[in-house]
Amino acid sequence: MISTTVFILHTVLAMTPFQNSALGLKMDLPEGAVVMGTRDTPPFCIISSGNEDDMWHLRLERGTNPESKTVKKLIEQSKTAGLDEKPTTILASNAMKVGVLEGWWKVEQGTTEIGNTIVGQLAIPAHGNQFIMARILTTDVGWRRNSVMLKQMLQSIVPIDPVALVQDNLQGLDAATKQLTSLNEKHLRTLVGFKEWRRIQKSSDGSGRASDIGYALVQIESGHVEEVEPHIGKEKLPPNGIIVLVTSRIVPNPETGVVIDSYARYWMSWDGKEERWSNRVTRSIGKAKATESETGLRNRPEIGSPKSRLMVVQQDLTADIIETPFKALAQDPWLPRALVWILGPVLSTVDDDERFIWKTYENSGGVQRTVVRTDSIKKYADGTRVITTRFGEDNDSLWTTIDPQGRMILQEQNDGAFVTGTTEGTLRSIWSPRNLW
Repeated sequence: MISTTVFILHTVLAMTPFQNSALGLKMDLPEGAVVMGTRDTPPFCIISSGNEDDMWHLRLERGTNPESKTVKKLIEQSKTAGLDEKPTTILASNAMKVGVLEGWWKVEQGTTEIGNTIVGQLAIPAHGNQFIMARILTTDVGWRRNSVMLKQMLQSIVPIDPVALVQDNLQGLDAATKQLTSLNEKHLRTLVGFKEWRRIQKSSDGSGRASDIGYALVQIESGHVEEVEPHIGKEKLPPNGIIVLVTSRIVPNPETGVVIDSYARYWMSWDGKEERWSNRVTRSIGKAKATESETGLRNRPEIGSPKSRLMVVQQDLTADIIETPFKALAQDPWLPRALVWILGPVLSTVDDDERFIWKTYENSGGVQRTVVRTDSIKKYADGTRVITTRFGEDNDSLWTTIDPQGRMILQEQNDGAFVTGTTEGTLRSIWSPRNLW
């Protein structure tokens, strides 16, 4: 299905900080680690190496400890999940420092259907007569290869007071609400006329050499909601909001020759309470083409219906197939789709380091969902700012550096992909010789 083809290319950097609010912890994850699943009640999280040739799994969970048992006792009473009922060999059973805390560490070797298996268990105390249990599951080969790294990963765990974490999140929600409340026609009209060319590159071989894989143009204009769809011949209506136009061309793999063209128009009312968008994506190779579209609509809250509702329809225009509409409540504070593309100029006036937590719609990876998005902004002495973006409980996934006017300098993404602000002339000189301008 249709998905965001520009700017959202996932990445996990070496020793990336990871935080899970439900578990009340933060830790460092190694390069390539993937969060496979998380749940609030009971709180647990599963993380894997993300490498089929070097697989390991980590399960994190938080539990209550009303009897104040020692961490050693907790480990001794814990069943070693993942191993057969046959006798196991204990490779380690000892106290282990985890930051300033003392945990208990036990490693067992046994057999499963895949052969020799290693299970490592760590228990550490947590706030309020609770504990955090971590379980590593890997093969004996994986353990010999990664045991030092896996132990370092576990020793980076830092329990966080859930109450303090809730208060911190409330501050982020309040900051987002304040920022969205400040939106009005006078402020948004100052953004009209914004135009930015973006160069998209990727380093695929790990050598640091980057190749151009695409480009995009982002513009802001004032307009009427009816202008989201083509209105040739229709009377020009007075603007009742802004329209963010995003045009892009991506050539993800030059060897296949597939070209992905996207043309999108995102309308948002002056107060941000309503939005509508239309995004059309065409994939072509030679004369063969396939086109998909996405249309989104968020209504204004009304008496009797105090919460905004979001509906997104995706359609395969080539096969004339309409997917089941995606529907959800747009919970406040809600980040409109239009602002996702222009957070640079929107947040360029933020003078202090700040963290914004808002809900928004995402379709990256072809999965439609509403997510909690966190944007942390840090200002530097030269006036530049870095916006670090995280979706849900995942790792930070975007690092966007903007100049004092909010224009993009650099956006670092996953898998060696990055975006830089540039000029039309530079892009023309790159893509015209390829007949892709």
